[in-house]
This record gives sequence, structure tokens and C-alpha cells, in this order.
Amino acid sequence: MYKKKERTVKLHLVDTTPPQVKFQDITRYIGYEINGEDFIIEKSDLSQMYVELANIPEIVEFGNYPVTVIVKDEYGNETKKECTLTIDWLNYNVTLELGKALTKEDILMRPKEDAKLVSKAELEKINKSSVGDYTMTLSNNGKEYIINIKIQDTLPPELELRNVSIYDDEKVDKSKFIVSTKDASGKVETTLLTDIDYKNIGTQVVTIEAKDEHGNKVEKQANLTIKKDTEGPVLSGLKEMTVAKNSSVNYKSGVKAVDKKEGNCDFTVDTSKVNIGVAGTYYATYTSKDSKGNTTTAKRKIIVKHNQEDTNNKFNEFYNEYLVGKDAYGIVDTIRKKISYNSNWGGDDPIWYGLTNKKGNCYVHVLLVQKALNKAGITNQVVKTIDGTHYWNLIKVGGVWRHYDSTPGNHLIGPATDDEKFASSSMKGRDWNRSAYPEAK
Repeated sequence: MYKKKERTVKLHLVDTTPPQVKFQDITRYIGYEINGEDFIIEKSDLSQMYVELANIPEIVEFGNYPVTVIVKDEYGNETKKECTLTIDWLNYNVTLELGKALTKEDILMRPKEDAKLVSKAELEKINKSSVGDYTMTLSNNGKEYIINIKIQDTLPPELELRNVSIYDDEKVDKSKFIVSTKDASGKVETTLLTDIDYKNIGTQVVTIEAKDEHGNKVEKQANLTIKKDTEGPVLSGLKEMTVAKNSSVNYKSGVKAVDKKEGNCDFTVDTSKVNIGVAGTYYATYTSKDSKGNTTTAKRKIIVKHNQEDTNNKFNEFYNEYLVGKDAYGIVDTIRKKISYNSNWGGDDPIWYGLTNKKGNCYVHVLLVQKALNKAGITNQVVKTIDGTHYWNLIKVGGVWRHYDSTPGNHLIGPATDDEKFASSSMKGRDWNRSAYPEAK
């Protein structure tokens, strides 16, 4: 719109620019089917392109054949060039990258048909050579042919780096960053290109160069982290220790203090809160310090095992507090109420376990009842099922034997006869060896 008036403008776009093409001459073998794309290294245009051949020569013998290659876009713009198609059985000039093996396919146009013309020894000789210009002579139908072989090194070395971390009082050289170097020449020189700032706490980028003997080089980067030492040694081997009362204990056995920077460190053990003469659970304190003063402290559980005297004392305390003066039923009933049920058998001292943890399975209960009955002077026996899955007490009261069961739950507490015990729901058909125990009838 101009001065409040609208105007319509028609825009006509045209394409008058021909494609940009990089052509090449090629060498092929008799029987080759000419393809225009083989003469083109690269081509570009803003529209779709087509490749045509202006002349397709008849290939009847070895020699050079002119081929006109045309590249057109969809608007008719074209770029063309007369290229040379050489038909031969041999590549006369071969360029080989150092480290790559020369093969018959590199030399012969028809490697399968003419393979016998190239000896394995000649190939191995070239493949053992370094950078330089070489020749190989082949004979075919009484005529000798010379191949020019150029071995070049244009590839940089392979360089693999790792990130490195150091403390602020340490130095580092390039070897710490280099994982590996590799080059076909076998010789690689590395250079640290970065001036490291050792006062810079944190991470900085380090550049290392690798160069082979022919001047090919590559640069890679890695991170260098400089940190202050603020971590104390790590204490290990502090697993729970169980010892006997009044025993001689080596608290340092199996324990280590290792610092990330300094390695093994000394440590001390504070056992002032461990009473080796009294059964119980205690904690020893371990402390280690590195040269920077970084300190680590850890605690270790020390269990002083009880002995029979401890078990007897604990039982007597329980008996005197809850069971004194009670008859058989009272003893069974009290233990049933004071000691709850779990599936633990109580280890090597079920009575200690039951009184310490206030719980246990039927075996823990039956032994507590037995010990209490014995202390009260009441005749009794421990009974178990034939399959050993349940225990209870058989007690003689007033000259009569009866079954009593202090295990919490649906077990019949008693007193019960043999028939009543067997018929109780908790027995579930289990029985005991009747001949091994007094009859309760």
C-alpha cells in the first residue's frame, strides 16, 4: 500500500544457474558398464539434478575413451565435461595410507581373474615399507608392467586421555592424563600445551598434543580437578564383636584406617565405656587423624557374653519378682503372660534369651517352666512331640501327672490328661511317645 492505494506486483522467479559439478577421470576394466555418476566427485544445485552421457563409447580393447558427462537441473540448466575413461587390467598409480595393507584389489581391475599375476611376497614387501615411493613390476603375456606405489602418512595419532584429580599440595605431569597413544608410524611425541594453575582450586581444562614423526598431530582435552584435603581416613573392619566376660580383647584386630591421599593411618581405640566384666552391649570409639588434621570417629558394638552365673542371677531375679510362692499352675500361667511368643529357639542359652528379650518359642518357655519348677521343688518332665515341633511340661501335683503348656496362643494351659492334651486344637493330631513319659489319666 502506498499513499492509501493498493498495487499488485507480479514476481516471476527463474533459475538460470547451472549445477556446480566436480568431475574426474576414471580407470575401469573390460566389461565395465558405463555409469555417469562414476565420473562425478560431487555436485550441487537448488533443484533436482539429472546425469546424462552425450556419447557412450563401445569398449573393445584396453585404452582411453572420451566420455561427455552432462549434469542438468530440472529447469534445463546444464554443466558438462569430457572425461576420460581408461580401460586397463592394472592400476599403475596407487596411493596407500601408512598402516593400511596393500591388497590385490588395490592393483588389479579384475582381482579374481588376474590374482595369480601378483605374488604374496611382493605385497608383503610393500606392506613392510615406511613412507616413500616404491615400484612393483608385474609380468603378463611376456610383457612387464611397472606400478608406482606411494605410501603416505596423513592421519594424526590416536590419543586417549583421562580426567585427573589431585590435592592442592601435589603436582601432575602429562603422563597422568594419557591413557594410550597409537600411530601407524610407531612413534608418537606428546606435549602438554597448558600451563597448569596450581592455585586454582576447582576444575580446569588441560590440552595435550600428540604428533607423529611425519608431522601429523591431534589435540585432546581433559579435566584437571585440584581440591583441598578435607576428608579424614576411612575406618573399616568395625563389625560387631562378641567377647567372653573378663577375656583379653584385641580391639584393633582386623581394623584399618585408610586415607584417600595418605594411605594407611594410625588410629586409637577408646574402651572406657566397655565393662568386660559385666555381660551386656557396649560401644568402643575408634578415632583416626591424617597429617592435615582431618579426623574420623566411629563406634563399634561390643557384646560381652554372659556366663551361667549371669543366667542364674537373671533367672533368680525373675523368679523372686514373679514366681515365689506360686504353685505349678501359677508358675506356668505367669511365664505364659510375662514371656511372649516368637519363633526363636534362644540359641545356646534359651533361658537367657527368653528373660533378656521377654519372648521366645515353645522350647524357651518349657525350659523356663522347668527351671522354675525345679527351684520350687515340684516334680516335672519336659515332653515333646514325636516330630519335635512342640514342647510342654508334664507336672506331678498331688501325686497325679498332668500336662501344662506355657506357650502363648491357643495351646491348652492345663492341667490336662493325656486324652485332653491330645484332643486339644493346638496338637493338630501330633502325638508324643507315650511309653517314654508318665501317664496322665
